[in-house]
Amino acid sequence: MIECKLRDMPDTKGSEVKKGRYHGSNFWDVEGFAKRVWMVGAYIDLCIDDEECVGIPPAKTHKEIAEGCIEYLNQPPERKKYEKKQHDSPYGKLSLYQYTFKKDPNGRDYIQVILSTTDRKNKNFWGKGKSDKF
Repeated sequence: MIECKLRDMPDTKGSEVKKGRYHGSNFWDVEGFAKRVWMVGAYIDLCIDDEECVGIPPAKTHKEIAEGCIEYLNQPPERKKYEKKQHDSPYGKLSLYQYTFKKDPNGRDYIQVILSTTDRKNKNFWGKGKSDKF
């Protein structure tokens, strides 16, 4: 597991931010697409704090880093004291579909990803997932 976070994406007006955007393309090669699985485009920051930015961990392949970040993002939040119900992950069950490593103008590493999620209408993503009834 590699500690990371989803980068904020502003809307077109720039007033509100969310963590990703539902993809408008058809992914028919993904099993259950538009029925049980929907695609999301997002950016993953490898830096949690601005002061402590370690970047890409050494001695790991890019695929291992991307999968480790997805594993970290799939973790449910910790239960509060005396809370009975265990909450689900805030983004649904994420799976890695495609990834590209990039650097922003400040020199920080991030990953541009296309993820599959089990939530069709998640409050953390812009838009909603495509329906199978076109």
